[in-house]
Amino acid sequence: MRVVISVRHRGPLWNWPSDATERLQREFPQVEFVEISDPAQLEPALAPAEVYVGWRLSPEQFAAAPRLAWIHSPAAAVHQLLFPALVASPVRLTSARAAHGPVVAAHALALMLALARGLHRARDLQHRAEWSPTTLLQAPGGIRELRGETALIAGLGEIGRALVQHLKQQQMRVLALRRRPELGSEGADEVYAPDQLPALLPQSQWLVLAVPVTDSTRAWVGAHELARMRADAFLINVGRGALVDEPALAEALRHARIAGAGLDVFEQEPLPPGSPLWSLPSVLITPHTAGATPALWERQREIFAENLRRYLAHEPLRYELDKQRGY
Repeated sequence: MRVVISVRHRGPLWNWPSDATERLQREFPQVEFVEISDPAQLEPALAPAEVYVGWRLSPEQFAAAPRLAWIHSPAAAVHQLLFPALVASPVRLTSARAAHGPVVAAHALALMLALARGLHRARDLQHRAEWSPTTLLQAPGGIRELRGETALIAGLGEIGRALVQHLKQQQMRVLALRRRPELGSEGADEVYAPDQLPALLPQSQWLVLAVPVTDSTRAWVGAHELARMRADAFLINVGRGALVDEPALAEALRHARIAGAGLDVFEQEPLPPGSPLWSLPSVLITPHTAGATPALWERQREIFAENLRRYLAHEPLRYELDKQRGY
């Protein structure tokens, strides 16, 4: 059985380490592992492959892999893989969302604490050698604590569940949105269906986006939703950039209709130099590093190895997605 691994990215942090493949080969000597670094070599390598590990796969590459039975994405989000032919096929799709959930939740908390304490503005003052506590105190959002405030978490997957625990430790009131509220609140104070987003925004000082990109969530937070948010509210996006209408967000921030935003993901990455988000003092930007950790690839390898054992034993796979729903 052949497993093709092609996890290459312009950022070195997100490249699959060769020693991970070597370890897999020692664990599974009966499996042929082929690691591809040149995209031009991917299609011929896939022809006899049964399993593919990678961020992306084009419809043409998929068509050239008639024996493919399982695709594993090292990313939490898989919308880039959900083209019609793959969705309609019997090929199974898993993700490594468990590798990212806890660290992304911690990153979201870090963004919230930084914004609440005005650290983004304090860093701007530092660069100007300017000692001005008044600037921080009188800025939109001011300096405050999380305790007693209300956070609305959109999505109760791996990220959302971990974030609920963090925010409850901060003594916050936590509301949550999930597609099937009957599955439970995961520790949140209240849980609602996604269509309740507009109704819940006026009572929330924090909106945290941690949902996948689907037809129903693309540009989910736009001008209408931003207008419903409080003037002292912050938006945190650790999901995907496509969840937010970025021009509408920039407009709301420019006019201080909301207090600010902590953004790790963007519609276009890298974020173009001309984006107004770069220059807005109420925005805290991280370059899609919420999932970064020295332990990332060891967790990735462990997740894939466990699922490969299950696959070879004809057992249910962990973290398998519903391709029709997109998560």
